[in-house]
Amino acid sequence: MSDTTAEARRLALTYVELINARRLDALGEVFDDALVSHLRVGDIVGIEAFRGVMQMAYEAFPGVIWEMDELVVTPDRAVLRYHFDAVQRGPFLGIPARHRMVHLEGIELLHVVDGKIREIWNYADIMGLAAQLGAEAPLTVEI
Repeated sequence: MSDTTAEARRLALTYVELINARRLDALGEVFDDALVSHLRVGDIVGIEAFRGVMQMAYEAFPGVIWEMDELVVTPDRAVLRYHFDAVQRGPFLGIPARHRMVHLEGIELLHVVDGKIREIWNYADIMGLAAQLGAEAPLTVEI
């Protein structure tokens, strides 16, 4: 494994560890200042905006832990396949807390530049998650 591939692996593992530990203050250790996280519903630009989205997720699903199912790395990319099971305890995407157990699977593609994660492409079934929470279509999402 090359040094840059090992670095991409370390960044991906640390990213998940920080998210699971609720260490939003430490995301600058792995994220580039110019971070852009691409979601199906729009882009999150900057570390502070990413922290805000994660805080919203923690409030909705306080016990959530990402389980990494697979990790594939190259010198400038890391792809992680993950899932989580959690109970909704707060509002999420405009859906009031219904205390339902939900399951979500997703894939994130991380682009590594100069030793930091600069871009994230997230592919998760957010509409399926919303359906599990009892959302009625059409669902509008603002980030």
